[in-house]
Amino acid sequence: MAEAEPAPLRVVVGSKNPVKLAAVRQAFFRAFPDRPLVCVGHDVPSGVSDQPWGHEETRLGALERVTGARRADTGADYAVGIEGGVVDTGAGDGLRSVPYVAMGLRSVAYVAIFRSRDMEGSLEHTASFKLPPRVERLVRGREPGHGKLELGAACDLVFNETNSKQRGGTVGAVTCGLLDRTAYYEHAVVCALAPFLHDDSGLYDVSPTAPAPAPVPAPPAPVPAPAPVAPP
Repeated sequence: MAEAEPAPLRVVVGSKNPVKLAAVRQAFFRAFPDRPLVCVGHDVPSGVSDQPWGHEETRLGALERVTGARRADTGADYAVGIEGGVVDTGAGDGLRSVPYVAMGLRSVAYVAIFRSRDMEGSLEHTASFKLPPRVERLVRGREPGHGKLELGAACDLVFNETNSKQRGGTVGAVTCGLLDRTAYYEHAVVCALAPFLHDDSGLYDVSPTAPAPAPVPAPPAPVPAPAPVAPP
């Protein structure tokens, strides 16, 4: 009798952006090749500004998206939230002392994953890359003749593209196609999946709290010297 096929692995993504869906689908397909995969997207609020600024806001956007995805599909095995943002390389990161590292805006994205069966989560981020000066000026609202733009709109203007954030993205433009937005997100999804790939070995199990060490016994009191004996 043929073995029954394993149940499909259902993954819900807090976005309908085709790039994010493709990145999640490819990462999960590689991570769980023996499971049929169902990957669906839902439009959910990010809870942050249209252009997240800084690690904290970008990270919060990913967490809000994974929460929204969980609520949209309570039967999913995994929920995923991806949020892209920009971070300002400044004095607080210790790089000003490195003369050959240019300051300014860098692009980064965060990935949050939640597994339903044990209520476990994981949060990781992509690599970052420096934005071109004109793109940075547009994002900051410092380009004459233009208001403040989101990164995707700024990239479209500089590289004469349309809706690039649903295709190669800014990373595809600045790397001349060596790395597109799907692959850029995919590696972070794979990294965020790492704790879920070792259930059999327990590699990521949190060790139980070690018992408190037994108290060290106090050293015995010194034996008093015998009293001197008077001569006869």
